[in-house]
Amino acid sequence: MGLLGVALVLAGCQAPVIERAPAHSGDLILEGRRIIANAPITDKNLWRFRVAMVALKEQRYDEARELLDAALPSAGTMLEGGQQAERARSWLGREREKVFYGEPYERAMGWFYRGMLYWRDGEPDNARACYRTAQLLDAAAAQSDRGDWVLLDYLDGYATAKLGGDGGDALARARATVPTLPDFDTAANVLVFLQFGFGPVKRSGGDVGEGLTYGGGYSRTQSAVVRANGGHGHAALALDDLTHQATTRGPRQFDLELARKAAVKKTGDTVGDIGFFPGLILTQPEETREIGLGLLGFGLAGKALGGTIKPGADTRSWNNLPQYLAFTALRLPAGEHELEIDFYDADGNAISGISRQLRIQVKAKGDTVVFVAEK
Repeated sequence: MGLLGVALVLAGCQAPVIERAPAHSGDLILEGRRIIANAPITDKNLWRFRVAMVALKEQRYDEARELLDAALPSAGTMLEGGQQAERARSWLGREREKVFYGEPYERAMGWFYRGMLYWRDGEPDNARACYRTAQLLDAAAAQSDRGDWVLLDYLDGYATAKLGGDGGDALARARATVPTLPDFDTAANVLVFLQFGFGPVKRSGGDVGEGLTYGGGYSRTQSAVVRANGGHGHAALALDDLTHQATTRGPRQFDLELARKAAVKKTGDTVGDIGFFPGLILTQPEETREIGLGLLGFGLAGKALGGTIKPGADTRSWNNLPQYLAFTALRLPAGEHELEIDFYDADGNAISGISRQLRIQVKAKGDTVVFVAEK
């Protein structure tokens, strides 16, 4: 017993096994790629979008382009769906088991950023195609909300004008929402794309989580002023509101599947409640035990059915999108320049502590594209 006691004391004094935290490189893009590599196939696009945004903010444009190209499949690929989509539609499947392509506003933003990168690479024609694709994805419930992205129309027209065409129709569509938009300055060679705040995120709604709702984004910043080399300020107003774009989406095909699942689940749960508790009571007296067992089995079957149905809406979100998009254009000679960006609230007051100073190299030919994220 003495030896046993000593052994137990020694065992109790042993240091716990401490697992080392995985090595972290400090490179957010590299770490993001590791997450993508280890993510299930259904979540890879979600992480590609998120990491692409980080790459844009770090001005690692080649990596952002690669990630967006991988995350933006053709329309045919989305319609095909594959085995994951079939599984998600089944009674036992969850919507989040399908491959993530995002809701219309998320896909539109993917094409928006891809268009910006095309323009940066000297391909305004491909940029315009991206903006038109993004606008077509906006299948809102109300006719007035369909294809109502202001900046997408404005950039569509701007690219057309830069290519020597007439972008007047696109400009008129954009001005229908924001009448103060300036005429296209085809001589402007520095295009500044800005974004403000934090965008919307998805939440589940409905009785059993079958509804898709949104937590609205937020931005104190409502506008910015861009100055080159301390000179004249160029205003950039918030033109597109991503919370509006998210919440005005039209009905999804998958909403019908979720509503059907929710109805079956609620019916099963109700049947289970009706049968289980009375059945449990009736099993106590011997003279009603047979009836009680029948009701109990009926109730358990209903509960089992309700428990197997998974009607929850997919709430995976591209969660580092902005709340607002803005844009302005400048004329600058080729060479190095200093840009200063100040941000303003809804009352026109400058917001202290978040001004940005950038050093840019303006190309001798073509347009220089600058991306500025307030957050």
